[in-house]
Amino acid sequence: MKTNYLVSAIVSVYNSERFIAGCLEDLESQTIADKVEIIIINSGSQQNERIIIQKYANEYKNIVYIDTPERETIYSAWNRGIKASSGKYITNANSDDRHRRDAFEAMSNFLEKNSSVDLIYGDSIITETENETFDNCTPTGYINYSKDILDRRTYLLYGGVGNQPMWRKKIHDEFGYFDESLEVAGDLEFWIRISRKCKFKHINEYLGLYLNSPTGMEKINFEVTALETLAVTNSYLPEIKSDKDLYSKLKAILSKKYNDLALFYLNNRRDTEAIKTVVKSIGYDWQNVQAYKILIALIIPNGVRESIRSSGRFGKSENK
Repeated sequence: MKTNYLVSAIVSVYNSERFIAGCLEDLESQTIADKVEIIIINSGSQQNERIIIQKYANEYKNIVYIDTPERETIYSAWNRGIKASSGKYITNANSDDRHRRDAFEAMSNFLEKNSSVDLIYGDSIITETENETFDNCTPTGYINYSKDILDRRTYLLYGGVGNQPMWRKKIHDEFGYFDESLEVAGDLEFWIRISRKCKFKHINEYLGLYLNSPTGMEKINFEVTALETLAVTNSYLPEIKSDKDLYSKLKAILSKKYNDLALFYLNNRRDTEAIKTVVKSIGYDWQNVQAYKILIALIIPNGVRESIRSSGRFGKSENK
């Protein structure tokens, strides 16, 4: 007999053998676990997740396992999982992150009672210790959101829906799926895309545990993350040009992001890319003082620059 699930949790795994047991324990411990479908996409992993997943699938009947022989982007895996899902609501469950035991219940209850809201998200605790649980963790920081995303304007200025949002599956019928050509910014692109019409709601509670891992994609490939994020955000500039205030504020935000990328190039001795990038930063906001400091660092003699670099003065952007 087919089970009518309320929530489908999409889990993409790739070389995450050490996390998958804890991930499944976390999901099966949810207070509404009997209403949760777990869809796992093994995206060409070179490790032994399959053996662990099969053990849990033999015990729990709410696990759907999909094995793809070749490596694909996380957004390809998510799309594959969403299309195979049967839940009314979708959430992504990263294999190394964890949830408060009633996180799915809290988010799905809100969506059930508020038909005008399309996506719900909460705050997260940050840890640097692998495989901790939400109830027994060592916090090293917190991710807090103070504003509800009501429209395109608020998303572009204050964007962020956390690492574990929940959304209505039906919005994919109108807006399509995640951009599979992107490696790290596909969720950003999709949230901006649906913010044209969809309403997002923030729950002012800690619902998730986020692992701040040095091996995360955003850490190990900063350049790809920065370039994709900039490209996605830039693509929406023409749509908001008539809103002069929003247009000006978003250009200032982009200018600061170009600073960070320019500093990355500077510190990796890629001066040509650094110069092009800092010029873009100034083009977006000519009053960006930090951009001029980077430009000066690029034109001073190498010996002086090496002395400054070794002192750490160019190690980090002042703009956030």
